[in-house]
Amino acid sequence: MQLETDKKILGQIIRRHRKLANFTQSELAEKVGVNEKQISRIESGQNYPTYMTFTKLINVLDIELEQFYKADTKSGINSDTNVHQDSIKNISINMINNAQNKELKLYFDILRVLNKNLHPTF
Repeated sequence: MQLETDKKILGQIIRRHRKLANFTQSELAEKVGVNEKQISRIESGQNYPTYMTFTKLINVLDIELEQFYKADTKSGINSDTNVHQDSIKNISINMINNAQNKELKLYFDILRVLNKNLHPTF
């Protein structure tokens, strides 16, 4: 199932960046403000992070979104463009589906601004 693969890819990326930052799961959990078990579940591909946890992880681990979604053959992530695009879509859709009302409004506001800037009308 593609969603299960996406969770594993997301977890691999988080784990790799945590290790590069020399954080234990406990240290990362403390910095992000979540339980250590939640970090473990994300890294093992059992759970997706919430939007707020995802943004905190990216900030704490100093990951730019472009770097985050780049395929990396060293980590075993499939570099096929279509698979990569499908993974991004599935991760995004799952984040939206699991969003609380405040997060959903924030997603909408961000997407609206991005869409406006990517497709300006002249």
